[in-house]
Amino acid sequence: MGVEENLRRLGLTVPNLEELWRVNPSGAHYISHFPVKGLLYLCGTTPVRDGRGYLPGVVGKDLDIGQGYEAARHAALTTLGVIKYALGDLDRVDQFVHLLGFVNSAPGFNDQPRVINGAADLLVELYGARGKPTRAAIGCQGLGGGASVEVIATVLFKGDEVRPPLARDYSAT
Repeated sequence: MGVEENLRRLGLTVPNLEELWRVNPSGAHYISHFPVKGLLYLCGTTPVRDGRGYLPGVVGKDLDIGQGYEAARHAALTTLGVIKYALGDLDRVDQFVHLLGFVNSAPGFNDQPRVINGAADLLVELYGARGKPTRAAIGCQGLGGGASVEVIATVLFKGDEVRPPLARDYSAT
């Protein structure tokens, strides 16, 4: 069963990156992805649902571990949106190499790995062993847009074709 079929079975939707970038300006300079010899480096992604930020806030204060887990799961869906845009097909992922997760954490909160499990578990659910990355889960105080989590992934991919990245270009007005 392919990744898209697994997503449908789970009732999950991958955001369309072009639409998402049109309605969610970041106020920063960066690109969506960058390929290097079969590796695809991806920008950080935050949880999105129905085109808007999902489950914002501070884990351990505004959100509990379960809500943080769900937010991380949706951040991974946004990452899949970047992959789909770049590669055209989610099944071109050969292996998730690394997953870096940031958790907007209340002072004293130390369950960041359990929160980032939301992203890692989804990748394994969709890709099996190919979805199990090396990873780190880091607590921080404050993420852009008030997001509760942000994930950054690097994937090994099949084939040569990669769409040019989308760019964020901040302009002070």
